[in-house]
Amino acid sequence: MTPQSFIATKEHRRFAEFADAVRRQHTIGICYGQAGIGKTLSARRYANWHKAENLIEQWGPRDDSDYQIYAALARTRTVFYTPAVLTSPKQIHAELEHISTRVSICVDQHLEKIGKKTGPHTRTGKHVELLIIDESERLNATALELCVTATTGTT
Repeated sequence: MTPQSFIATKEHRRFAEFADAVRRQHTIGICYGQAGIGKTLSARRYANWHKAENLIEQWGPRDDSDYQIYAALARTRTVFYTPAVLTSPKQIHAELEHISTRVSICVDQHLEKIGKKTGPHTRTGKHVELLIIDESERLNATALELCVTATTGTT
């Protein structure tokens, strides 16, 4: 995927304010609007998924440049997830748990590098404060509930 130029428009800034409020208040928010107005692009940018997606998906040997991605994930503590059209609730739960754990490990790496991490690495999604589900209309109520439990650990 080639890098795209991104312009932080008024609408993107409004999305970031919205996402910050949802994250701060530990609540659920719904962002909706016409197709093509930039909801997905703003969400990906807010979560720093444009930087982190390849690292999260292709887990493997690390490079020194990855610390910039760890720092970006630590700033937002956000997971961006787009479910496939026919994904089962069980698969969604597993995928979110997997992604959230990887994001938490990256945040741990950042905290360790700046000297604010003590103890063992986190193997759960405890550092994830916001879950953005793109195309959530693809999910039924059960699948949405599993999305919440995958990242919060609550039932």
